[in-house]
Amino acid sequence: MMKTGTKRSVILSSLPLLALGAMMIPGSACDKIEEVQGAVCCDADDFQVGGTISAKIGGGAQAQVAVQAIADLAGVASVMVDDLTVACRNIAQDLDAPEDKQKEADAKENKRDKVKAWCELAVAQIGSFKGSAKLTIKVDPPKCEASVSAKASCQGSCSAEASCDIKANPPTCEGGSLEVACKGECTAKAGASLKCEGSCGGECKGSCEAQGGVKCAGKCEGTCEGDGSAGNEGIQADGTCKGTCKGTCEVTAPGASCTGSCKGECKGSCTGSAEASVKCDGECKADFEPLKCTGGELKGGCQVDAKCEANCDASVKAKAECKPPAVVIDFQAAADAKLNKLKATLEANLGFIYGAEAKVKGLVDISGTLSGNVSGLVEIKAACLPAVAKAIDGAVTDIGVSVQVTGSIVGSIK
Repeated sequence: MMKTGTKRSVILSSLPLLALGAMMIPGSACDKIEEVQGAVCCDADDFQVGGTISAKIGGGAQAQVAVQAIADLAGVASVMVDDLTVACRNIAQDLDAPEDKQKEADAKENKRDKVKAWCELAVAQIGSFKGSAKLTIKVDPPKCEASVSAKASCQGSCSAEASCDIKANPPTCEGGSLEVACKGECTAKAGASLKCEGSCGGECKGSCEAQGGVKCAGKCEGTCEGDGSAGNEGIQADGTCKGTCKGTCEVTAPGASCTGSCKGECKGSCTGSAEASVKCDGECKADFEPLKCTGGELKGGCQVDAKCEANCDASVKAKAECKPPAVVIDFQAAADAKLNKLKATLEANLGFIYGAEAKVKGLVDISGTLSGNVSGLVEIKAACLPAVAKAIDGAVTDIGVSVQVTGSIVGSIK
């Protein structure tokens, strides 16, 4: 894998020298009449980190897709630094970091210096609280959700005349599950459970809501009533419901029959209608629309130019939503107040750290993809080239910092 610093030099060297000329445009030129100003100045509406670029930035469709991918990458990389700062600050403060060190970290004006200072402080406190104790960490791999509509919209932008019909050209989700909105019956593959948001023709594990109540074997948000039969006695000692829930039932294993609306896993089939589609990740036997790819890589869809397709992939991956995994910490030592305090803050914040670690590894790959696809940027408004170059440089720097601090936190708990 290419180092982030090397990727920065590759990307920046790919930008045309026209950017340097644009940087030398006199500031007074931007005070001229609107027509001239639009030609020589780059406004926030034209290009902004994390924003949607304007067609006023100029250039062809593929150049604009490349610039949008850069804006997306830079925006996500910048937010990642902010979020990691919060996580490291939480850990450091929860573990009683010295007040003077906290003030010193918070006084850093540069956000990259600030995240490094807070994460170094967090690492020091983790080591102080952990001592010689060995940690056992249980964590599910973080899963990210990529939007099918975002991919299709980008593919449709690869040509000025093109559009992308995702029903006619449905993508696949390699290594994960493709969620669809189904206007009919959706069945699980090979008898497995399927994710469901609709009417479940079988056992529902998740939340179940039905008019008049639902047979419940879990937590009831509403009124729990026993039906008088043996074993169905309403509220149990642990607060769960064993009977009929007049409200929403959070179902535990083995599940419950859900004649209303199930949101979770369904053993059987999940059914929608022409008026109300059902969301599921199984096989739809009616009209459907693909929604998102979870835990895998979104592939296929409409056929477009290879470079534009790569830029679309980069943009979609950058904007993918990654939910922090649940983390359970155990110690191979007798628990004491310090270890319990360490356990609490790690379980509260480590999920995000693990999720961020996986995310930034993906961002490194994305920045490499963009490095080979920026040659067409010469087409866009010359005045915007310096801003685009600065965004790329900032993104690669932010990614490098994020790789460093997530690695230091993860390493400190081993």
